[in-house]
Amino acid sequence: MDSETAPGTAAGSYAVENLFSSPYRSLQVGNWVKLICGASYQDMPAVRRLAMLYALAGVDCIDVAADGAVVTAARHGLEDAVWLAGHLGDRATSLETRNVSALKSRGLPWLMVSLNDSEDPHFRKAHFDAAHCPPGCDRPCETVCPTAAIQFQSINQSGVKPDLCYGCGRCITICPLDNIEARSYLARPEAFSEEQVAQIDAVEVHTQTGHQVQFQRLWQRLQPWRPHLKLISISCPDHDQVVPYLQDLYNIMAPLEVPLIWQTDGRPMSGDLGKGTTHAAIRLAQKILQAGLPGYVQPAGGTNGYTVSKLLDLGLINNAPSASYSNFHPSGLAFPQSGGMVGHSSGLVHKTISGIAYGSYGRSQVLPLLDAIDHELQPWLENASLNQPSGGQQVNPESDAALVAPWQRLDDSALGQGLALAQQLVGQLKMDRHFLPARYG
Repeated sequence: MDSETAPGTAAGSYAVENLFSSPYRSLQVGNWVKLICGASYQDMPAVRRLAMLYALAGVDCIDVAADGAVVTAARHGLEDAVWLAGHLGDRATSLETRNVSALKSRGLPWLMVSLNDSEDPHFRKAHFDAAHCPPGCDRPCETVCPTAAIQFQSINQSGVKPDLCYGCGRCITICPLDNIEARSYLARPEAFSEEQVAQIDAVEVHTQTGHQVQFQRLWQRLQPWRPHLKLISISCPDHDQVVPYLQDLYNIMAPLEVPLIWQTDGRPMSGDLGKGTTHAAIRLAQKILQAGLPGYVQPAGGTNGYTVSKLLDLGLINNAPSASYSNFHPSGLAFPQSGGMVGHSSGLVHKTISGIAYGSYGRSQVLPLLDAIDHELQPWLENASLNQPSGGQQVNPESDAALVAPWQRLDDSALGQGLALAQQLVGQLKMDRHFLPARYG
């Protein structure tokens, strides 16, 4: 292992915690990008590699399940990114790489967890007993599952591997025998220890119109978290009363001393199905922008590689080269009030979206490469591998002259492919914030 920063080093030493660092700046400028790993997705090895790849590609936030072990896995992924950025920066100058100091000055992506105030499609798992499936079934559920969570050969006879299921529901609708059910749950903030809460930078609450009482109860339970939080996000699907509902939520939360994001959840967990899925998220974003609610607006749910071009066509992306910070306050308001709803005359009202969140589409771009990336990095990251080495013996790069690190052969490595795909998506909204060789940016 190199004597430089190695995986396992406290990631906090690289964070920049002033108001004008990114991700704060990204929200203000309008090029905030978030990766959603999935509120119910608990595949910790995959979360670790997703966090690593997309941190290097320049995302501002990584949203994970409200599970202490998943949070830890994501933190390890961010530490891996810091370590790997150093090696990418040490490449030959002909590659025009950025060194690890760029990651230090930018700060690590914020780590967000998602909670729900009531039943929500993001917080469910598919379940069925494979023993009840007829031998002649074509098993369309197995084919349609985006994460290979349905495993008929598994020892677990439920037919679903819970850690891999993120609740998209595609298997439920396609089962010819209606044999698959959804099991919902509530994520509990009380399940986190103080030490775990300290590792969390932001929280997102999934809610629905008409749930003021449920939201207020959850908000009260979140009070011990507030000293640690840098951002609050509210995710809500469309409804004819969604605007007054979000106004009620703001009144419940006010005063806020950190940025607030309204996540416009169009078609949940559908971005990998086709470019048309992005329209619902954009329509809802337009509605919230027109309402002039204080805070930032960020589409999600159905976002994909087509989203940025559509937003550009509609004039919903800020194309200005820079933004003024003279009145900037972390809450996203120019002059925050002591309580109640901030009037539109004093609140910072945005006319364009402040960022985009990518979920199933962002994951689908790199998931097929994760095992190969892990195999390439295993000799250097040691216990940071996706899977424990079968023989328990680690390769020593210093004693194997024939072993070439994947960052030294990005053109023909899975790592290089994964980094290029992640940056291709993130770079649509931000062209200048990544830590990759020029030909991958």
